[in-house]
Amino acid sequence: MDGVFRLTVLGARGSVPVSGEQFNIFGGATSCYMIEVEDHVLFLDAGTGIIGAPEVADNKHITILLSHPHLDHIVGLPFFPELSKKNKKIDFYGADINGLSISEQIESAFSEPYWPLTIEEYPSNFSYKKLEFPMRLESGIEIEGISLRHPGGSIGFKITYKDKSIVYFTDYEMMGLEERAVDFARNAELLLCDAQYTDEEYANKKGFGHSTVSMAQKLGEEANAKTTLLIHHDPLRTDDAFLEMEKSLTADNVRFARQGEVVDFLK
Repeated sequence: MDGVFRLTVLGARGSVPVSGEQFNIFGGATSCYMIEVEDHVLFLDAGTGIIGAPEVADNKHITILLSHPHLDHIVGLPFFPELSKKNKKIDFYGADINGLSISEQIESAFSEPYWPLTIEEYPSNFSYKKLEFPMRLESGIEIEGISLRHPGGSIGFKITYKDKSIVYFTDYEMMGLEERAVDFARNAELLLCDAQYTDEEYANKKGFGHSTVSMAQKLGEEANAKTTLLIHHDPLRTDDAFLEMEKSLTADNVRFARQGEVVDFLK
């Protein structure tokens, strides 16, 4: 995997997973994005998309970065195939919330009577780690974070390698263009940005913690992002609706994320 820097959309749906032929193009799995960098495989969130992750070679390092512990972002974790491999090393990073460590948050979500075993009881060598920025991984990978407006809080990430950056803004309600967010996403090779609502829908959804298509487009434009992928799709939005909405997007470098699509940054 040397010389690789690519992102695969494993799940871009928000709130709950959906299925059916009307969701085949944009997908029904919830939030999960896989980033391959040299001998590292990073996952942004662990929604149901992580269930379909391709097998990770034994010599690759697995890191999972959690934006926040709402169920649609963690529900796929017990079914992550690598979790069931004996001694497979997996580092899981999350923030303390309301006095609870990341291990307390996840272990309480996956334990009896809600789930038959805790994540730490799986065969893998699974480690909880507290998010502290900036992070630096081997091979020159840098990870930065920013707090985002969302009920209970959310963290945006920037992953930089060889001067190219991926910025992940899921579960983020902008309420106007914020300069700090623009600066954080400045000149990103790829901006993944919450765009769950239309402007009309947002009128009745203020305070729910999500942004609109027009807000995300504006942020990408102001930040000079090379490409903006609109994410955290409304669970009721069908392929036909997305295809119609894409016709009204005002820039060629903005589109709705499609489950399974791959973006390669070193070609």
